[in-house]
Amino acid sequence: MFLPIMRGTLNLPAVRDPEVLERLDPSGFFSLCLRYQHHLALCGEMVGSEQIHLGNRVRDLDFDISRLMTVMTERQKKYAKYAEKLGKVHELSHQLNRCHMVLNQTLESMETLNNSLPLEERLEPFVWTTG
Repeated sequence: MFLPIMRGTLNLPAVRDPEVLERLDPSGFFSLCLRYQHHLALCGEMVGSEQIHLGNRVRDLDFDISRLMTVMTERQKKYAKYAEKLGKVHELSHQLNRCHMVLNQTLESMETLNNSLPLEERLEPFVWTTG
């Protein structure tokens, strides 16, 4: 059977020992409590300083992220303008290709039409030069 050091803490009437309570010295327990209080105070100070440091670091990171977000937004706008200009260049290139194709068809039609004329009414062959 387990019995605590202070038998007076049990709820059994036969086990009460008033002499034990008189013989206990509270100074050791008080000293232990003071050391524990001091330890908890040191731990609390460390936690408080770490919380302040973390709060400052979070604020700094938030500022850096906001600045980086602004830079990236500006860069995205700039690249969107470049993409729009590139789209216009692509569209213009497509239109030029269509114009070139229509011009070639027109030249073929002119040659066919010219060849269908009698020899004395034919025009000299059309030569397209670029440069």
